[in-house]
Amino acid sequence: MDPAYVAAERDRIFGTNWFAACHVAEVSSPGDVKVVDVGGTSIILTCDKDRKVRAFYNVCRHRGARVAQGAAKSCKQLVCPYHWWAYRLDGSLKSTPPAAMPKQRKSELGLRAIPGVETFAGMVFLNQSLNPPPLLDTLGDLPKKLARYDLADMTISGIKPYEIRGDWKLIAENFVDFYHINAVHPELAKFSRVDDHLPYQGSGQYVGFVTAPLTDSGGPGDSDKFNHFQRISRTEAGAALFFQIFPNVSVTIYPHSVYTLMTFPTHTAGVTQEQLTLLMAPGARKSSDSNDEYEEKNRQLLRFVSNINDEDVTAIENLQVGLHNAVRQGMSGEFLPHYDWPIHRFQNMVLNGLHGQPLNEEYMPTLDNNFELSVMAEEER
Repeated sequence: MDPAYVAAERDRIFGTNWFAACHVAEVSSPGDVKVVDVGGTSIILTCDKDRKVRAFYNVCRHRGARVAQGAAKSCKQLVCPYHWWAYRLDGSLKSTPPAAMPKQRKSELGLRAIPGVETFAGMVFLNQSLNPPPLLDTLGDLPKKLARYDLADMTISGIKPYEIRGDWKLIAENFVDFYHINAVHPELAKFSRVDDHLPYQGSGQYVGFVTAPLTDSGGPGDSDKFNHFQRISRTEAGAALFFQIFPNVSVTIYPHSVYTLMTFPTHTAGVTQEQLTLLMAPGARKSSDSNDEYEEKNRQLLRFVSNINDEDVTAIENLQVGLHNAVRQGMSGEFLPHYDWPIHRFQNMVLNGLHGQPLNEEYMPTLDNNFELSVMAEEER
């Protein structure tokens, strides 16, 4: 891949758009620290003593060394390993041992803050632009679609990291490609059938569709395994929702749980770091389950979604190799509108993003809205 194009994506897409960095639950207690690396830019997220989530470039103001190396709990301060410059969790410079530093200079040498830090659906989003637009302004009608899901109150059940030999865009495209389910996911195909996938798309920087109805198939995601989100409608309780929030987080919402895939391009073109996170709805545990029984159900569900993702990783890495060959042969793909409209939408978001613009909805196809009409009908009753 052309290094100039990789740099353009880093600067124009991840450098100017809101992108997902982590879950709020990962930085919810004072002293929580998480490091996120995206396209060669390293960022520290912290939860300070006032429980405010903050984000800073992972660069010491003395000589530019990397300050934090990874996640931490109950952290009191951030200390650069090169010369022991210490920073408070609000980013201010605390000490420069053994050198003496005038108070005025110390106040000017705190960690450089990320301009935009907001939360949505239980996730922390960042924007590196100096004056970023409000996150909700970019999401269109997505917040309304998720209004009855108490996503901010979920608990993390499990996390699994991946390093994928595939471009971050292919990972997003694979997520919105429900056409591959029968070929790649034999167990998922019983639960979330290809022919039961319907558009759930409105305006905004996202791709959305549903499986309706879900089919109980004797698996760990069946409807009787957990309690549902308490406020969702009957239609929503029988469906799975899928949203690719541009650019880098894939969100699967079952009636009782959520799993996300956050992707981060690396220094190396075509190599992506990914974090799979499984979260449970508030009150998901059935009253008849003991702690051990509930934890075992969680483990089985994590294995189920991890197996789906493992299968996807194999498919994505094969696709990456195949596309290199296709380019050398001057070959291009064939789009099937009925199945590939989500990929078309995502690719247009990438193209517009490279030019500093949101998606132009005028170029998007008209889709059926049967599922949305069903939800709206229940709201009116």
